[in-house]
Amino acid sequence: LYRFNCLLAVLFFFTGVGFVLKWMFGTDPRKHRRHVANFTRLWAKCFCRVLNIRLKMEGNVRPSRGTLIVANHVGSPDIFVLGFCFGTFFLSKHDVANWPIVGTLARLGLTVFVDRSRKHQVKANIEDMARRLGEGDSIVLFAEGGASDGSDVLPFKTSFFEAAVISRSPVLPIAISYLDPGRPSVACWRNTTFATHFFNLLSHPQ
Repeated sequence: LYRFNCLLAVLFFFTGVGFVLKWMFGTDPRKHRRHVANFTRLWAKCFCRVLNIRLKMEGNVRPSRGTLIVANHVGSPDIFVLGFCFGTFFLSKHDVANWPIVGTLARLGLTVFVDRSRKHQVKANIEDMARRLGEGDSIVLFAEGGASDGSDVLPFKTSFFEAAVISRSPVLPIAISYLDPGRPSVACWRNTTFATHFFNLLSHPQ
């Protein structure tokens, strides 16, 4: 219960901060995105602490500005881990925008929402991503198009790589692995509801 209350406090506090940033810098998109990137790193760090996620980074994972970060997707902790490490923006399924609280935070975080079933929207998303990459924003792409158990890499959905080609941006591959005893990891979000998935995270000691 304590961790749940801490999580709600973090959510509501940073949602408020997000609205303040939008009010202060909404007329200057580049400055707004720069502050949002810093804001993302802070709330992601807080989420990692609440969920007792300890990070260990291996390899050269210091991307330059305007990098397309391509990562595998295991579960919701991926967002907190990548946000904390890189202060980046995310690509997400369009329906997340309508989720209570989480959707609001995602919109305030200037997430790129995509509907892969609408080809004209995908084209517009790619153009938007290319522009933002070219202006120095780093964006996370979960190229598998869905979550896995982390034991293997699923086939990539390649259409959004075009944004890096158009903007001539570097691509940084990232592999996320969770070392808790669970098999699959407690971080894995497959074949369960989001509420159950998140309750499992909150109840796990580390």
